[in-house]
Amino acid sequence: MRNFSDRFFRQQNGSVAVVTALSLVILLGFAALVTDLGSVHNQKSKLQNALDSAVLSAVRELPAANTGSVKWIEAQNQAIAYAAANNYTISTDDIEPLYQDNQTTNKIIGIKVTKSMGVDYTFARVMGFDSTTVTDAAAAGVVPAGGVTGAVPLSITSSALSSAIAAGVTDDLMIKCSSDADEITIDNSTATGWFGALRFFGQGANDYEANLANGYSGTIQVGQILDMESGNMSGPTLDGFTTRYNKCTDSCTADNFTDNCPRLVYVPVVQVLPSKQVKVVSFAAFYLLACGGNGNNSYIKAKYIPGRVIADSAAGGGGEDFGVYTSRLLE
Repeated sequence: MRNFSDRFFRQQNGSVAVVTALSLVILLGFAALVTDLGSVHNQKSKLQNALDSAVLSAVRELPAANTGSVKWIEAQNQAIAYAAANNYTISTDDIEPLYQDNQTTNKIIGIKVTKSMGVDYTFARVMGFDSTTVTDAAAAGVVPAGGVTGAVPLSITSSALSSAIAAGVTDDLMIKCSSDADEITIDNSTATGWFGALRFFGQGANDYEANLANGYSGTIQVGQILDMESGNMSGPTLDGFTTRYNKCTDSCTADNFTDNCPRLVYVPVVQVLPSKQVKVVSFAAFYLLACGGNGNNSYIKAKYIPGRVIADSAAGGGGEDFGVYTSRLLE
């Protein structure tokens, strides 16, 4: 029996060697495949990050009227440039517009980029796998901002601004009125004794003047209830306006200004409530033009600037659409 056993195992030695060799090949092949799959995952993550950056950069050029508009072309160029900065090549064929309410007759409020690329395997070639294709997509859009940091304590009612936009008379609007009826282009003094000034968690003329000159350091949010600043506040209005106006040293104009120009201000769009209060329903951007009137009855005129994309300062949703947006990734 012992002789038989010895002969049996001696006869199996060659088979064991073959099985061991084959097992090693398979194990090494799977290890190689896992290594290459990890590399593919890494490449896919890099591609996704690059596409996210591209659409977030591009969406700052939106909204756009249509695919033939300058803003849409600029958005495409921005996406292509940011992808190139991350060593990826995309073309206009990889880009598509996202329309408001998914209706192509509406304005473009977002951008989507889809990119496919081949990734070569290294170790998995021993198992007959040469390469694979990865595809990623990213989309971003603009939505009305839910909050603004640095707003000024002026205002315009949503009904007044809507009427001005509909009538096409937005180049010379009142965002702080006087008591002279002939000086009121857009009347937002719908409460007796109120001329458009707001109180941002402060008391009186000094805080109002400082917030007008420098912007409020806190955040004003959609849905927030604010007190009206009673009285004409003419002296603080003139002083705050003058301080802010003089901070602009770049020879800006209402048609050509820098993004951080002090004369570009963000104003709460409000709904008048009883008891000398207002509710913030949205925000609008204005370019300061002039502070007029005499020392006891001053007003501020400004040009309405739609289509401003800013960093959102509120966790909640936005309000009505008056042209101040924040950008968000959609996918």
